[in-house]
Amino acid sequence: MPSKQVTIIPFNKSMSVLSKVDNNHSLCYYLNDDYSYYTNLKEKFEHVIDIRNLSGIFDQTFQELKESIVELIFGLNKKYNSYEWWGGQIASKSTSAISLVLNITYLICAKRILSKVDKDVIFIVNSPALSSCLSKIAKEQGYRVDAGKFHKWADSLKNFVHHFMQIGSFFVKITRNYILSLKVPKPVLKKKAPAQKRVVIRSWITEGTLKDSKGFQDRNFGHLPGWLRSKGCDVWILPMFFNISMTKEIYAYLKNHDQPFLIPEHYLKFSDYVRSIYNGYKVFHRHVKEIKIRETDVSPLFNEALRKQGFDVSLCILNLSGFVLRRLRQQGFEVDKFYYAYENNASEKQFVLSCRKHYPDTNITGFQHTAIYPNQLTVHMAPDEKDYHPLPDRIVCSSQIYRNLHERARFPKDILEDGPNLRISSVHTCKNNNQKTCRVGQNKKILLLPLTFSYNLAFELVDKVKEAVKGLEGYTVCIRSHPVLSKKILKNYLHKINMQDTIFADEGGIQEWFAKSHAVISTGGTITILEAVCFEIPVIRVIPDNTFFYDPLAASDYLLEPVNTVSQIKQQLGTIDCMYEKGNGVFTKISQQVLHDYFREPNEENLKVFL
Repeated sequence: MPSKQVTIIPFNKSMSVLSKVDNNHSLCYYLNDDYSYYTNLKEKFEHVIDIRNLSGIFDQTFQELKESIVELIFGLNKKYNSYEWWGGQIASKSTSAISLVLNITYLICAKRILSKVDKDVIFIVNSPALSSCLSKIAKEQGYRVDAGKFHKWADSLKNFVHHFMQIGSFFVKITRNYILSLKVPKPVLKKKAPAQKRVVIRSWITEGTLKDSKGFQDRNFGHLPGWLRSKGCDVWILPMFFNISMTKEIYAYLKNHDQPFLIPEHYLKFSDYVRSIYNGYKVFHRHVKEIKIRETDVSPLFNEALRKQGFDVSLCILNLSGFVLRRLRQQGFEVDKFYYAYENNASEKQFVLSCRKHYPDTNITGFQHTAIYPNQLTVHMAPDEKDYHPLPDRIVCSSQIYRNLHERARFPKDILEDGPNLRISSVHTCKNNNQKTCRVGQNKKILLLPLTFSYNLAFELVDKVKEAVKGLEGYTVCIRSHPVLSKKILKNYLHKINMQDTIFADEGGIQEWFAKSHAVISTGGTITILEAVCFEIPVIRVIPDNTFFYDPLAASDYLLEPVNTVSQIKQQLGTIDCMYEKGNGVFTKISQQVLHDYFREPNEENLKVFL
């Protein structure tokens, strides 16, 4: 009989189950990215059992798995290659949109832990499929397994209710959007002049776009629409809405601008909405078998990801743009060029396929408008994947370094072109005005924490910074929150960990805070890291413990290596202090290099790539 035991505890039962554990010699690993709950467990069982996360293990394991995961998903893309399949999240290989790659990495981390330890192990998991895969591995390695029940019937019922609610949410949103769209006059789709080029730009509309009182400034393409009009082009915007709810004010904004918008609701028919939701169903109802990575069966993880994704309301709404193109073509609307905000995400695939189908002779150009994170698998291609992957005719990269990154990731060289940086114009303003960073009140040593889209990353960052500055004098922590995060929730967490005297840096532009900052500390996932470096601010990059590190500086040998632990953060703060004291201008030199490598300043010559 096996002498060692693996206990697998469902995440939602971990508090009660761990309270009954009488063996404090077991190793306990937390396989989840909910950092707030992790701190709760650590606090409650501090003197009972050592609960560990995957600090130092997760990122290393993922780096070794990346290529295998890319090839694994490519195999599915090749097998299921269809319009419907490309409208789902798995096809895009996104590490952030669904938990598939996260759970694969957890599984392989756990497998390695079991192969190296010689005692009982407890795993806390939040996935029935992960529990099933982990149980099988543990038994193969000679462990007795006690796996908490997830109750498949309960999960099936939960999924059914979830899918039903997704359908309801989809139709509620499209009905509301349709009613509101009636407030905006439908533009006349006049026939274009023979010598005139007509351009359709698919781009994001955000709260920041609406707050611009100077007129329409495209979030992704900057002043490009105006520049194209100055060259005689007929420019239309096909909007996508991000981080805003559709309101009368939004449609009033679109109504009161000279820039014509192609509001999807003006052209779609009811059958288009039904088809979009049906396409979503055709993706998640699939069932895959015998999907292995490193000789480990991960099929249950794929099937769980498909079921949990369900109809993906936001994606189904974004994918309506493909049906818009069909309706425009039927009305004789001619287009010479399509431009879209390129990140190689799921929301782009059906758009590209629809362009090809309904406008086969029209050029499609994706503009890489933001940072590229090498750990985001959407920007990785398997060998020969270019023959199946829906790619544009051209990808205009905002600097040469991004073109090089795409080449290394196996994107076809012949579709990559150098272009200008159109989105982050502040870095050029800084250079042109010769504004060297002026740290007002430098003796305050302001540590600026620009948060990203994730509460978990935010909680982990503030928790580690709190511990890093403990006992150090002169530092003031300033948090710049993200639009998708609730400040109330952030404040509650700060209170929970007793992090006092923290300032929210939400008033004013980010450049104003750069001027005051001693250093920027970030868990990645934001182009603000690159901006800060360009403004000569040292950046401490913190690798998360249990999730992916999205590092926009990964392609450069930055002076400060990414760190993971509290002691490493504290050490880099000391290094920064020493470098300031030396005053050798090292951050100025780095700033100039990063600005040159990542941000190609737009001018009349390099803008011609869009003509």
